[in-house]
Amino acid sequence: MEEVELLVDAASRLSEPFLLVIVGEFNSGKSTFINALLGRQYLQEGVVPTTNEITLLSYSEVESENFERCERHPDGQFMCYLSVPILKEMNLVDTPGTNVILQRQQRLTEEYVPRADLVLFVLSSDRPLTESEVGFLQYVQQWKKKVVFILNKLDLYRNSNELEEATAFVKENAMKLLTAEDVTLFPVSSRSALEAKLSYSKNSDGKHSTEAMYNDPRWRSSKFFELEDYLLSFLDSSTENGKERVRLKLETPIGIADRLLTSCQRLVKLEYEKAVEDLASIKDLVYGANNYAIKLKSDSSSWQNQISSLIERAKGRAVTLMESTLQLSNIDLIFAYTIKGKTGSSMRATSFVQNDILSPTLDDAVNLLGDYSTWLSSSNTREANVYLECFCERWDALVAPEERALLDPNGLVNEGEKLTIKALEGFNASAAAKDFEEEIRELAFGTFGGLGIAGLSASLLTSVLSTTLEDLLALALCSAGGFPGRRKHAIDKINKAADELSRKVDEAIQKDISQSANNLIRFVEVISKPYQEACQRKIDWLQGVQGELSAVERKLQTLKVEIQNLNGS
Repeated sequence: MEEVELLVDAASRLSEPFLLVIVGEFNSGKSTFINALLGRQYLQEGVVPTTNEITLLSYSEVESENFERCERHPDGQFMCYLSVPILKEMNLVDTPGTNVILQRQQRLTEEYVPRADLVLFVLSSDRPLTESEVGFLQYVQQWKKKVVFILNKLDLYRNSNELEEATAFVKENAMKLLTAEDVTLFPVSSRSALEAKLSYSKNSDGKHSTEAMYNDPRWRSSKFFELEDYLLSFLDSSTENGKERVRLKLETPIGIADRLLTSCQRLVKLEYEKAVEDLASIKDLVYGANNYAIKLKSDSSSWQNQISSLIERAKGRAVTLMESTLQLSNIDLIFAYTIKGKTGSSMRATSFVQNDILSPTLDDAVNLLGDYSTWLSSSNTREANVYLECFCERWDALVAPEERALLDPNGLVNEGEKLTIKALEGFNASAAAKDFEEEIRELAFGTFGGLGIAGLSASLLTSVLSTTLEDLLALALCSAGGFPGRRKHAIDKINKAADELSRKVDEAIQKDISQSANNLIRFVEVISKPYQEACQRKIDWLQGVQGELSAVERKLQTLKVEIQNLNGS
């Protein structure tokens, strides 16, 4: 952060002379102004940019006629040493200009403003407050520096009215730009002042020469003496400006520290808000894992419908077969079940139930549930990887790789056996077919066992007795008054058995969904824990930093008050 370097530099300059930074556009007369202030033509003047680097002018006991005592520092600025009395207590900085073409020169000028104890802003009378000067003043205002305006080239105005108009224009706009109640402005002609000083510097430097210069029309019309007296008063600690010089000198590092503090507070506040937002987002993400059960239930409905339809079709075929078998028109078949008894071999209807209805249905159900189990495992793993990738992508910098939970998403979220497969383990096609046969046999025994003709078949009766088929059916119906009720009971048992199997499968699917959702929640909680802890640590640390910065702010405010009191004492 550049403010740290500026603060260190400003603090190191507290024991050095007052730093006066001269800024303005090129061709505004900055170099001429500095030469007039120093009383000799030290700096090159011209209508094109003549200052390409920052030039710091400091005092030296050694006289240098040809201005050769300059050193270039690694940072690019020139250090020039002059034997000029005003530089004993005041260093001058000449800057490239506010409207230079090269961005590097613009940056150099801007970087020196925070170091300034006082800024002299040189404006040209023919174009006061240009666009670049307005922009630069807005930058200066950020550092809350005291600015003194020099309206140079005074001689361009034809009368006092033009001067007053220009002065009012500059003051009004400068006060707005600097949000100040008043500004200090000196209209001068630096060239006239320089010419006057150069004319009398060639003669004796005694008292009479100085008095003669003061009476020179060029010097008097330049109004430079008012500005010079103002600046020299800063060097006299007994004057108000002298006291202000002390205050301005002390306020330079305080102002930089204040700017640095504000920057730190802003950055810490942004980081704190981001950390709080990150923690809330992580918790929302963990909470969102609870919705996985709803998502699974919705996505698995098609599987449930397929399985239910499969069982429903098998049930329908079994019921149809039962109904077609248990008809009085099939009385010979019913007698066959009665005659064979429990020890007889399976009848054709029983074999059909086992081989054509139950076994194929069971195989299809097993395959379908196997596909469902694979889909469920895949969905679980995919969802877990989505969470894992989300944490890594969004908060990778929060947690070091070695601190992250190293988990296998597939192993954890698919932990536990799939209950849907087990739901069919207790179902056996052969046993169910036997139950089907037993239902028919029990119905036959219950209906016709009391007729006393269990040893005779229906075909034998029809061949021995001279009764018609209608007579036989009538006889059977009379003797088997409970047949329709028993047949309905048998069909109900088939429906109940099929519905019970369907219920078990649905219940197993719901348990699988619940188990998968719980596994995912546990997985997300585990992988999110290092991120939540890291966020919380960062929040706690930033809160501590905010407290420390607040303490620094209070100390800075105390120092500001003490500096103001120094100025008033």
